[in-house]
Amino acid sequence: MLETITLESAIKLSAPLAKKLFNDKLKPIVSGKISQYFKNKSDNSIFEKESVKYISWATGQCSTINTIAFPNTPKKLEALYIPLKVIDEKGSEIIINAEADIFENDNKVLVNDTAGMGKSTLSKRVFLNTLQNQNYIPVFIELRQLEKQPIAQQIAAKFGVNTDNPSKFLNQLPLVYLFDGLDEVSAEDKNYIIKEIRKFIDQLDDPKMLITSRLESYLSEFYDFTRYTIEPLVEEEAFSLISKYDPKGAISKKLIAGIQRSSDRGLKEFLSTPLYVSLLFCAYRHKTVIPQKKHLFYSQVYEALFESHDLSKEVNFVRPKHSNLDSSEFHVLLRRLGFWCLKNGGKIEFQKDELEIVIQEIISSTNGINTSAVNFVKDLTTTVPLFLKEGSSLRWSHKSLMEYFSSMFICNDAKDKQQSLLLHFYQSKEWSTYKNIFSLCADIDFSPLRASVVKQLLEDFINYYETNYQNITNKRIKFTDIEERIGLTFGKNYGFKIFELNTSNSLKFTDESFWGDGNPDVHAVKNIYKASDNEVSQMITNLPGRNGLIHGITVLNRESMIINILKYKCPQLVLNKDKDKDKTNFREVLLNSAIKQNKLYIVSDIPTELINNSKYFHIINRLLSGFDEVALDYNGVKIELNKINEDSSNGIDQLIGELG
Repeated sequence: MLETITLESAIKLSAPLAKKLFNDKLKPIVSGKISQYFKNKSDNSIFEKESVKYISWATGQCSTINTIAFPNTPKKLEALYIPLKVIDEKGSEIIINAEADIFENDNKVLVNDTAGMGKSTLSKRVFLNTLQNQNYIPVFIELRQLEKQPIAQQIAAKFGVNTDNPSKFLNQLPLVYLFDGLDEVSAEDKNYIIKEIRKFIDQLDDPKMLITSRLESYLSEFYDFTRYTIEPLVEEEAFSLISKYDPKGAISKKLIAGIQRSSDRGLKEFLSTPLYVSLLFCAYRHKTVIPQKKHLFYSQVYEALFESHDLSKEVNFVRPKHSNLDSSEFHVLLRRLGFWCLKNGGKIEFQKDELEIVIQEIISSTNGINTSAVNFVKDLTTTVPLFLKEGSSLRWSHKSLMEYFSSMFICNDAKDKQQSLLLHFYQSKEWSTYKNIFSLCADIDFSPLRASVVKQLLEDFINYYETNYQNITNKRIKFTDIEERIGLTFGKNYGFKIFELNTSNSLKFTDESFWGDGNPDVHAVKNIYKASDNEVSQMITNLPGRNGLIHGITVLNRESMIINILKYKCPQLVLNKDKDKDKTNFREVLLNSAIKQNKLYIVSDIPTELINNSKYFHIINRLLSGFDEVALDYNGVKIELNKINEDSSNGIDQLIGELG
């Protein structure tokens, strides 16, 4: 059985180390370079007391982990942590184990990835590693908890110091800053917090700083950070994590055996994400069925939490609900709460009174359900523990749970407003924040997404197909290649440059500026496409014999997000190009072509551009498809669009027939 440890106990255990760190790292400079901030012994005493208190709290917070498998029963992070591998845009890897230093190559690090990849857990591991080395004192900040005040002022206050120049004070301290969950900041506060972080960075002298976030458009503000993504778990790592959840093996061995027998590719993909491994274990313990789709994971987890509140107890233990609601009624309120949070900037954290007010408003407008907000909130943290208690605040145990229930609201409750809601999110400037919503809605009920967002996408593609590359009339260019180029460039903009090896060495790919707006190529691509608010993906590809490198820059738009869903939901819409049968070595051809090295090429449909020459048109397609992009098929799209126009209900109207 995994040991449970309260946050209070973890903080208490951390006090001796916090005291030692203060004495070793901070006390020696109290009478030196920071003495000006202390007018008397009382100020010194407050500094020591608050510093030790903060370091103890942060250490306790980072040495424990709350997981959906054991809600509101914190476990030691060491007992459940699987070393995660991060990889930067240059291909450099770091395994974040107990000895790793994520700052070994760069002082400013940004870890961005999709939901559930373990960003917060990684931040805690980095905190513990920094603590263990005792060269710096780590400062752990959950960004959603920041107030609308200067960040330097808020951090200085944690150390008991109130000064007119907090950044100058902090500059004197040996600190490492770990800013976790930028994507979890509410939409109304996000611009302010981002500007404050940027200001804070610029006020410090090359600080060691880690920021974690989902991949969203605002990350362009952190152009001087080295960007890492988290490598997906391999099967052995997923099995290791499952075994950690159940050391005795009563459940874990059966679950692992069931996975090994399964031939479902989708299940294997879910195993690559730590969150879904946790959800899978939670769901399987309740019901020995392995769910095959994302929303089924969440549904089965909800059932598990509702019917068996404590997964550390026997499976059949069911605790009465304070709200006296059944599973269906409770789910209705959760769906509405989830959507309320989504509508209000993705809010995931509340003060208890604040949450009760929101719940009461929802209950008051929901006929047929009778309960009190106080009891419902009590259930959310005890008998159906989808919320975690952290001090005086309550929050969703994971942002993706809020997104699941809000997606269920859109698909089950919004009725005739489903399509307009989905189009609203798709057309929003913040479209990238809704990626998980679109993915979940596509799984839960594809019909409204198909009749709204997919329809608009297909119409836009038809228009793009019929108005672009019309001037490419060279008969030596195959029509199929033109068709593929149109598909590859729809919803995506590209630039690329070929470097000679000796030139690439001088460019110093290890420099942070190469991968951000400090690189004039990146800046040019973003400027040409007016894409400052969009996501930019970059890739380096070796040319044969290591004679050179290709640097590719892709600006992704909202269309790409939906096309990635269509790849699996509607494979008939994807242009069928068998790349494996194409033996053309585009790298070798490019190296020996008239395409100039060290020149930025912007992919366009201008006939006079060298990359649109008949000799190189096909080769450039191979280069673009190397970005792992797919092209839509014009004929397939026209057929599907006609079907949607003829029957947007996706067969429902036909099934109902005259009864409707």
